[in-house]
Amino acid sequence: MFLKRIFQQTLNVQERIALPKAELVASIEKNRRSLELIDNWIDDVAFLQSVFNYGVPDFIKSELNKPIDNQPTYSDYIVAIANKHFDSVSYFEIGVSVGKNFFQMINGINNASFTGLDIEEINPIIEKKLQLKDIVEWDRMEGSIKKNKSSLRKYVSNGKEVKYLSADVWDQNSWSKLSGNKFNIIFSDALHTPEAILFEFEMLVKFNLLSEKFIIIWDDLVGSMKDSFYKIIKRYDKAFKVKDVYLLNVNGWVGQHEQAHTIGILSNFEV
Repeated sequence: MFLKRIFQQTLNVQERIALPKAELVASIEKNRRSLELIDNWIDDVAFLQSVFNYGVPDFIKSELNKPIDNQPTYSDYIVAIANKHFDSVSYFEIGVSVGKNFFQMINGINNASFTGLDIEEINPIIEKKLQLKDIVEWDRMEGSIKKNKSSLRKYVSNGKEVKYLSADVWDQNSWSKLSGNKFNIIFSDALHTPEAILFEFEMLVKFNLLSEKFIIIWDDLVGSMKDSFYKIIKRYDKAFKVKDVYLLNVNGWVGQHEQAHTIGILSNFEV
């Protein structure tokens, strides 16, 4: 415990990202326009057939469709960072849920491809906005609570490639389907357990999925989740040359309708 505290104290953990105001405002405006394209994120039939109700708690379900104000959300920060720091983006989201953040990324990030991973099937609400090009299926992991076969769907949206991997996050075989990708922006918002985020990072390393320049964002980083965040930095700092570490208190997918919460960010470049 003492050594862990010493390690955490030596980290330069920042609590504010110095993004130019104009760039953040542009991202906010772009994301709010994206959200206006969908008035209802809930597909009742899909929810009945789901594993975890698409990760939507009952207390959030009533807030999901409400308009959000112009206070920055994590979605706004991700879009601003993407468009500022990358000429080309390969975006990976772990835990897509109904796709509210994923949809904003697709519409908000220029010159990009997108991959989402979730145990649920893709939300029909956002699938209607995409053009399906291909689908491959395989048996789900033995013992998984997933109801259907695992699958990888490929779409196009305004010339951008979009992939959706419907699989159990613990299924290494499904992770292997992503081999050959090099992601430079990763957003983790799946199981919200310390074991899960460690496993996710191990899969990124095992299947060589990290680009030479990358940034990773974790949602809801509190308690033991934060301990796993520090473990990742300590374990992989030398290999990946971690440059910036942030713990930010920001609004999430329902904006001001939910209390702001902590996200963790690490990158191997200066944000």
